[in-house]
Amino acid sequence: MTTATDPLLAWREEFPILARKTYLVNHSLGAMPRSAASSLQAYADDWSTQGIEAWDVWFPMITEVGDRIGRILNAPAGAIIMHQNVSTLQSIVASCFDFSGRKNKVVYEAMNFTTVHYLWQQQTRLGARVHLVGSPDGIHVPTETMLAAIDDETLVVPISHVLFQSNYLQDAKAIVEKAHRHGAYVVLDTYQSAGIVPVDVQDLGVDFVVGGSVKWLCGGPGAAYLYVRPDLVSQFQPRQTGWLSHAHPFDFTMDMDYAENTMRFLGGSPGMAGLYAAREGYRIIHEVGVSAIRAKSLRQTRLLMSLAEEAGLTIKNPRDDARRGGTVCLDFEGSGPASKELIRRGFQVDHRPQCGIRVSPHFYNTDDELHAFMEELKRVRAGR
Repeated sequence: MTTATDPLLAWREEFPILARKTYLVNHSLGAMPRSAASSLQAYADDWSTQGIEAWDVWFPMITEVGDRIGRILNAPAGAIIMHQNVSTLQSIVASCFDFSGRKNKVVYEAMNFTTVHYLWQQQTRLGARVHLVGSPDGIHVPTETMLAAIDDETLVVPISHVLFQSNYLQDAKAIVEKAHRHGAYVVLDTYQSAGIVPVDVQDLGVDFVVGGSVKWLCGGPGAAYLYVRPDLVSQFQPRQTGWLSHAHPFDFTMDMDYAENTMRFLGGSPGMAGLYAAREGYRIIHEVGVSAIRAKSLRQTRLLMSLAEEAGLTIKNPRDDARRGGTVCLDFEGSGPASKELIRRGFQVDHRPQCGIRVSPHFYNTDDELHAFMEELKRVRAGR
């Protein structure tokens, strides 16, 4: 396709790595926008020339950059704050809850990302009861099974929107509705969906949303986001806190007085350089439009699956468009070493156990690249 038939290809020039490699690892690390380099230089210039006065620019970015991702997620202004990583933000959210009573059940899928599982598993030391919802096939978690696990003793449901290992897209709205009927809260991890799947936090009615910028948002590491439903903010006082959670942090009082807005969930100082990089990816994704990105993603992942079937490969991701994120998982004997060889040859993908080779085109990828990848994979498998 050309830009005449696929207008999204006009963005290819904004991503320098595309001139050197076939970049299909967007589920793990999105390509760096050209403008991210100049944005990071602006951060360095502010520090170099303004010294301590640079904080006058840096502090407002905690919510200003949050508002940029907020426009992608349809969050109200001021509802999102930025921090370094999802592990930190999930920890802050977990510290909001009291697990000492009968309502102390934590429900999530057994295929959740490991960092999320590790964190919530440790809440058992405070009285939490973790209930893992299994998968019958290693690909999907039946929505009805997830819903059945949520009951009156459930306190919080910290789920992945798209499962990292199989690319299964969960029915978040149904899960939120069931949780709310039982007085439970949902923490939705959109790390593998934001930027490739439309997410509307207000339509979902979700309580908390976390995610990072490394993947489909093309924002790089060091910039994670936390959305808190505005009407819930005042109900929570995180135990994991810090000076920037205070209503008046520069008063340096020894008595804690939580901020009235989402800043109460911030804790300590975030890494500012990551925000400078991330804002460029957010800008581009918003300008391109997630609906357009999603339409192309579904078409290209269908193409990849068709090529994989012709090659006799095992597909370990959902076939249904409505239940598939942006990744195709291809497995066969020797898929691990094959992945390494593909990377050596300039085809950037990755490999995960129980999944195989993960291949993820983004809005800037061409169909020719997908055909080239599959032909190269055939050569690798044939030992050529």
